[in-house]
Amino acid sequence: MSGKVHVELLLGCRVLDVNDRVVGRIRSIHARRRGHDYVVEEYRIGPTAFLEGLGISTARMIGFQWGEPLCIPWQKLDLSDPERPRLRCAKEELQ
Repeated sequence: MSGKVHVELLLGCRVLDVNDRVVGRIRSIHARRRGHDYVVEEYRIGPTAFLEGLGISTARMIGFQWGEPLCIPWQKLDLSDPERPRLRCAKEELQ
């Protein structure tokens, strides 16, 4: 997909994989600056990603960690319909 998608439309969106299984919700988006633009590198899914986005470490907060957020490389997420983002693969292929 080429073009622009507004980040605020993606945060909190539920992501399905190619088998119509729920992967989770987009909780944070990681981008890198390239010249005058920012280019998305990955999307992070799950409660740990949400807390990470707030700068909260679950390990420090409650003494243990829930695990790592699920990271989706930008090229594995189909945003042709930004309201319904979909993985281009099965969820298991990400782990």
